[in-house]
Amino acid sequence: MAIGCVLAFFSSMAFAVETVTFRSDGKDLVNGVPMPVRTVIGEILVEAQDGGLMLQSDDGRIWMVQPNQIIERKSNDEPLQPITADQMAARMKEELPQGFQVYQTAHYVIVHNTSDAYVRRVGLLFEQLYKGFYAFWKNQRWDLPEPRFPLVAIVLADRDDFLKHAGAEVGDTANAVIGYYHLSSNRMTTFNTPDLERSVATIIHEATHQLAYNCGLQRRFADNPMWVSEGLAMFFESPDFKSASHWRAIGRVNQKNLERWHDYFPSRPANSLDSLICEDKRFRSSDTAEFAYGEGWALTYFLLKTRREQYVDYLRALSSGKPMAELTPRERVSQFEKIFGDKLSDIDKAFIAYMRRVR
Repeated sequence: MAIGCVLAFFSSMAFAVETVTFRSDGKDLVNGVPMPVRTVIGEILVEAQDGGLMLQSDDGRIWMVQPNQIIERKSNDEPLQPITADQMAARMKEELPQGFQVYQTAHYVIVHNTSDAYVRRVGLLFEQLYKGFYAFWKNQRWDLPEPRFPLVAIVLADRDDFLKHAGAEVGDTANAVIGYYHLSSNRMTTFNTPDLERSVATIIHEATHQLAYNCGLQRRFADNPMWVSEGLAMFFESPDFKSASHWRAIGRVNQKNLERWHDYFPSRPANSLDSLICEDKRFRSSDTAEFAYGEGWALTYFLLKTRREQYVDYLRALSSGKPMAELTPRERVSQFEKIFGDKLSDIDKAFIAYMRRVR
C-alpha cells in the first residue's frame, strides 16, 4: 500500500534549487520531538499561484508547504546534490528516538530497533528484489535509471512500536496494515511479525512501490491509477517457500489475490473493469477494497502475460505524467483503450476468458 496525503491542488510546474525555511505542521520530528521550524534545501517541483510549494529535498522527501508556512526562500543556481547513504543514515539517527541502529546494504539504508538477524533477512529480501526488479524491466526493453536518492526502510521491533511510529505518520491506517510506503517521506515502514508469509509479501510489496517511484517507472503525486500501483506490487510480492529467503520468482500466481478474484467474480458487475480503471474509490472503501485488490492483481497479471508490450507502453505513458495533474475518469479510460487498441468491453471479455484458466 502506497500512502500519500491530502493536498490542495497546485497549478503550475517549476524547477529550481532553493533553500526554504518554513513552519512545520507539528508532525516533523527530530529525536521524537516536533520541529516548529524546518529549513530544507531542495528542488521546487510545483509552485501554486498562491505561493504554495511542492519541494523535493536532498534526501528525496517531498514537502508540501502552504504559503502561510513560508518564512524565507533563497535561490541557489547550483544543481541539487542528493545526500549519500552515509549521510542519510546519520540524518535518520538524528530524526528517530534513541535506540535505533542502522544496517546498510548495497542499495538500502535500514533503520531499525529489531534483532540483527531479522534485519539481515529483510536486507536480503530488499537486495533480491532490487536485482530482480531491474532485470525484469530490462527484459521488457526498459532500462530504468538507478534511484537518485538513498532508499530508506524503517523496521520496528513489534506491532506496538509500529503503531506508535506509523500512527503519527498515517493515522488510523496503521491499524489495518503491517507495512506501507509513504509517498511524501519516500520511506517504507514495517515491523518484525511472526507471520512469515504475510511478512515476506508485505516487504516485497512495499519495497516494489518504493522502487517504482524511485527509478522512473512511476512518478510520485502524478495520476497513478491505484489498480496499476497496487497491481504491480502484488505481481511482484508472491512468496516462494521453496527458496531459502522465501521469495524468488516475479509474476508467480498470487494465490491470495486469485482467491479474492474468484470470490468476487460471481457478483462482478458488467461495468467492473470501467470502474476499476476510471477512478480509485473502490480501493479506498472498506466495503470494496478487498475485491478491488483482487481484480487489480488479476488485470495486471492478464496484461503482463498476454499484452506485455502494450502494458509497458501504458506504464511509460503514465510515468510521463506531472505531479498533481489528474486525468478525468473518461480520460483514464480513453488512454487505456488507445494504448491497448481495443474497446474496454472487448478487453474485458478476453480478461475474463483468460482468468477462468488461471489456477
